[in-house]
Amino acid sequence: MKKLFLGALAICLLLGLAIAQEERKPQAQSGLSVETAVICKDVVNREPVEPGDKFSKDVGSLACFSKITGATQETEIKHLWFHNDQLLDTITLSVKASPWRTWSRKTIPADMTGDWKVEIKDANDNLLTTLSFTIE
Repeated sequence: MKKLFLGALAICLLLGLAIAQEERKPQAQSGLSVETAVICKDVVNREPVEPGDKFSKDVGSLACFSKITGATQETEIKHLWFHNDQLLDTITLSVKASPWRTWSRKTIPADMTGDWKVEIKDANDNLLTTLSFTIE
């Protein structure tokens, strides 16, 4: 009986150690979602102006406007600007409430025609959405 008790105790201790050393699960999704996201020529009074997916090479600059929902506490999102699949810039933006409107702006040189995109990611680098556009 004593051996059975000691054997059971040893198994319990080993199980306890195994559980204690279990890998942490990845963090849960942020709960953020993108209600609206557009590439536009400007933002006036926190609203996008002239949104589109094709712009002329002399546009000068563009904005990526995002309306984010689902924030339960202050957090951040990132706008990652790409030209022909090459990352050019990462802009971190605060999200202080829900809903929250925010935007980033990028200068567009006239010689950088072709395919562009902006990836919008949460603070944990989860992709929320991607906006593709063309400079002609």
